[in-house]
Amino acid sequence: MMLGTVSKAGKVLGLFTSGLPEWGVSEVASELHIPKSSAHALLSTLNQIGLVRRIPDGRYRLGWRILELNRTLLESTDFLGAARSRTQQIADQLNATIHIAALREHNVIYLDKVTGCRRPEFTASAVGLAAPAHCTALGKVLLANLDEGQADALVERHGLTRCTSRTITSQPQLRAELGAVRLRGCSYDLEESASKICCVAAPIRDTQGVVQAAISISAPASQFRQHPVVLRRSVQRAAMGISRSLFTSEHAVAGAV
Repeated sequence: MMLGTVSKAGKVLGLFTSGLPEWGVSEVASELHIPKSSAHALLSTLNQIGLVRRIPDGRYRLGWRILELNRTLLESTDFLGAARSRTQQIADQLNATIHIAALREHNVIYLDKVTGCRRPEFTASAVGLAAPAHCTALGKVLLANLDEGQADALVERHGLTRCTSRTITSQPQLRAELGAVRLRGCSYDLEESASKICCVAAPIRDTQGVVQAAISISAPASQFRQHPVVLRRSVQRAAMGISRSLFTSEHAVAGAV
């Protein structure tokens, strides 16, 4: 019973987007195919704990408690702190955009974004936004580090949406691509998620060697194709440096205890 209620509350929170920031009780009930009384109870409970807030017209928006949780998440995620100064330096040197992301189901969620001082803002991405994993360099390197069965199951559940003419849309082709990613230790997005933008990504590993996130370097396709080796080596060095700093940090803490 409790797990079912938590699941329904999660579905309610999932309704709120930048395009649909407000929901009423009747709308939630209709969207989730639940009784109006259940929708009211869920929204009231979420309001009490600050995850949504009731506005004067009786509708609901996301609550301020989410901002607190977001700050806690970012401050307690070790690899984000370890990465920031390093990524800004790389972005400035290469005149590129750096992203760090984690996998959530069939999408990547952007956790950080750093733009070089001379690079115009890349508006298709932002912290907290999601992008399809199968057509982004970040996503492909994260999918490649799942068991093959897990990656196949995600594709079977969600499909392979075409974003550009270069997007991989067949499961055998994606499976072959992920195999190549495992062999070379990095992945590419060659105008597969957005036209005229290319990326290369590498995995960030925790102290147990488990991939927790990925880091990518994005640049205009013309710039990327002039310096593919430089960009690949840069992102791999950055990923290894962040992973090493996590190992050093954990051992320093262990030694102090």
